[in-house]
Amino acid sequence: MSGEYKTHIAAILKAAERIEESTRGMTKTAFARDEAAVAGVREELSRIGRAVGDLSGKIRRRYPEIGWEAVARVGRSDGEPVLDGAALWDYARQDVPAFVKPVRQILFDITD
Repeated sequence: MSGEYKTHIAAILKAAERIEESTRGMTKTAFARDEAAVAGVREELSRIGRAVGDLSGKIRRRYPEIGWEAVARVGRSDGEPVLDGAALWDYARQDVPAFVKPVRQILFDITD
C-alpha cells in the first residue's frame, strides 16, 4: 500500500489538533460569538473533509467503522456551512476527537 495515505492522515490529525487548540479554554457561548474562531474551525473541518476525500477507497473500506462520509459532509466547503456556532462547538469538542482516535490508529495498523 502506498505511503500516500500517511500524508492525508497527517493532514486530518494536524487539522484536528488546530481545532482543539483554537477551542481550548473557550466556552460554547464565547466560541459562538467569536467569528474568527468559528471561521477557523470551519476551515480546519474543510481541510479534514478534503483529506478524507483524498484518502483511497481502500483505506476507507478497510476502516468502515470510522465515519468518513459524515466528517467529509460536515467539512464540505461548498455553499452554506453545515453547522452554526453552537452546533459547530459541540462537533469540534466531541465528534472531532472521537473521529480522530481511530484515524490515529491507522498509522500504527498499516505498514508500508
